[in-house]
Amino acid sequence: MLNLVTGATGFIGSHLVEALLLRGEQVRAFVRPTSNARSLRALGVEVRIGTLRDNASLVAAAEGADRIFHCAALVSDWGDPMAFQEANVNGVLNVLAAATRAKVSKFIHLSTSDVYGFSGRPMDESEALSPRGFPYADSKIEGERLVWNHYRRVGLPVCVIRPATVYGPRGTLLVSGLVEAIRKRRLFFIDEGRHIAGLTYVGNLVDALILAADSPASVGQAYNISDGTDITWKQYIDALSDLCQVPRITRSYSHSRAYLMATFYEAWYRLLGRSERPPLTRWFVEMMGTDQIFPIEKARRELGYRPRVSFEEGIRYTGDWLRQVGILGDGFFQD
Repeated sequence: MLNLVTGATGFIGSHLVEALLLRGEQVRAFVRPTSNARSLRALGVEVRIGTLRDNASLVAAAEGADRIFHCAALVSDWGDPMAFQEANVNGVLNVLAAATRAKVSKFIHLSTSDVYGFSGRPMDESEALSPRGFPYADSKIEGERLVWNHYRRVGLPVCVIRPATVYGPRGTLLVSGLVEAIRKRRLFFIDEGRHIAGLTYVGNLVDALILAADSPASVGQAYNISDGTDITWKQYIDALSDLCQVPRITRSYSHSRAYLMATFYEAWYRLLGRSERPPLTRWFVEMMGTDQIFPIEKARRELGYRPRVSFEEGIRYTGDWLRQVGILGDGFFQD
């Protein structure tokens, strides 16, 4: 079984590659020219270089593949809307075309629970996708629609996975990024951190991706994936603070005040033409300021999904990685 993994050097893609290899499967990685693929080659992975804009390199990479896991995406709470469009919409269309030409047996598309629009209520897979004007989430909605259109028009066997808040080793935005903010005392809670975080340990997500790829029942289906816990943002951030051995965060703003602040910052940065991330974004406020509740009963029932890594284990593994890469040293930050 030959598996093509796009975004194979990224947070989720790299964990997926390792899990597939442990199963004794063949893996071909599709990575950007700027990516560091040394670790993949050291594992014996076949590496193909290209971009999601390059149809020829995608077609060549997909040739002979039995399954495609499309993990590559631009993931950020801030950036040029056209860059999100290029990566998460146009890129999806190009990968779909390559998958169709290769006649793969399964196309697994990694989406996000952000497509539901941060309603704050439980959202199962039957809910309509809801754009909110956030470039990342809106581009993922457009990308998903392309996947479903391809399924209906040409019969490509697709499956969509919608993970909630993914954390774990190699995580950036919601792991090392939060750790840096904690260290610099720049982080604050929204609504005292009481909202459910929707945590999804990366290893549990990888289990779900492989289960979906293996299951005939997953064709034409979408699945929410999380750890199925009610861990709050306060519990998660407190755990990261404890890893760092620094005082826990106490500052907090209400959702309404934080959203107003984020709106101002975003407008100011756009007015000045600044490309760097503002101190606060509306996406970040919605992520931490609304309950992230996405039932996983469908994945349990149809895929046999069972989150195997607990919150306590996930935090421990994350701490081990932070120390391994030097972000944490002997329990303290290394400058």
